[in-house]
Amino acid sequence: MNDFKNRPSGDLPREKLMRSGAQSLSETELLSIILQTGTQGKDVFALAVEIINVCGGIAGIERVGIDELVKVGGMSTVKATKLKAAVEMGRRTIYADRRLRRRISNSHDAFMMLEPVLRSLPKENFIAMLLNSRNDVIDVRKVGEGTVNAASIYPRELMELAIRSSATGIILSHNHPSGSTSPSAEDRRLTMNILVLGELSNMVLHDHIIVGADGYFSFADDGALASLKQQFLRAIAV
Repeated sequence: MNDFKNRPSGDLPREKLMRSGAQSLSETELLSIILQTGTQGKDVFALAVEIINVCGGIAGIERVGIDELVKVGGMSTVKATKLKAAVEMGRRTIYADRRLRRRISNSHDAFMMLEPVLRSLPKENFIAMLLNSRNDVIDVRKVGEGTVNAASIYPRELMELAIRSSATGIILSHNHPSGSTSPSAEDRRLTMNILVLGELSNMVLHDHIIVGADGYFSFADDGALASLKQQFLRAIAV
């Protein structure tokens, strides 16, 4: 039985969207519009419900690979790639909107700009936000990518990039695929290395932000950045 086709035309997702706007649609209805068709014995609405269940909600689609999506009965590679593209468009829209607020006043401002880029990535990625003397964003660059629990980043190359961009400050950020926001010992060593190079190059490291599943950790807010700077100043004073 195909209940989706038996719906009154005014209740179909596409017509509902045209009448009341996209915000009026449920997650299942939005997903059914993107999928367009179901498969033999399963209408598009039932297929949308199954995908949402498999992914643990519509937000989970971003974390699930295409190979996992096509395991759902009725999902072709074409449908899976279309779905992933739609999710990525939404992510980039959020990021573009947040970049309009280009002056960074605190860690939360930085997090709001960087979170759409780093959230749910399967590997660690490092993003550098380059700032001028007024804390306006000059550029945002990916400066490192790694495995599930480690990333490769070269502090000297980061400093050279900042100098070439005429930046006076840096906010470094990376994600933890595990979801934890707690800094590792390696995170602390890296922060110290960049802070030291920055001090020697007249470049301010304003913060190092770790993005996790439920928020972020700020080295500046925690006091860890100030503590590392004091360690460095004591070392060169000896």
